[in-house]
Amino acid sequence: MSGTLALLAAVDRLYEAVVMQPEAWGPQAFSDWAEEVAAGGVTKDQARAVRRCLRAAERLRDFWEGDRAAVAADDWRTRVDVALGARAWRPALELAQAGLNDEPSPELFAEVQERFRVVNSQPWLEGMDYDTWRSSQGAV
Repeated sequence: MSGTLALLAAVDRLYEAVVMQPEAWGPQAFSDWAEEVAAGGVTKDQARAVRRCLRAAERLRDFWEGDRAAVAADDWRTRVDVALGARAWRPALELAQAGLNDEPSPELFAEVQERFRVVNSQPWLEGMDYDTWRSSQGAV
């Protein structure tokens, strides 16, 4: 798994945790999460995107604390959408896009396609597969 894919998975796990169990996420839990992610090695641009995801996670936690958690949907992605919508997903999309430029792979291509659709409510390069995209980028 590439570094970017691992970061995206970590962000998804963070979002899921804070919307499903917001009471478990205090300042120390967020700090511990950030240290764990940084320990895996991140670039300056990745660190910036991760910090934006962390701020979104704090807002998600604040939104779902208290009575809202009892009436919310069971799906964590729906909870993210209800609380912040595209604003929560945008930093992760930017992280995926930067990763696709730095370490292109079919998996990152699929991540960008999916996250772009969620953020922009429209497909990205609809009908284009990874190999066609790589060819269009001048890569072999």
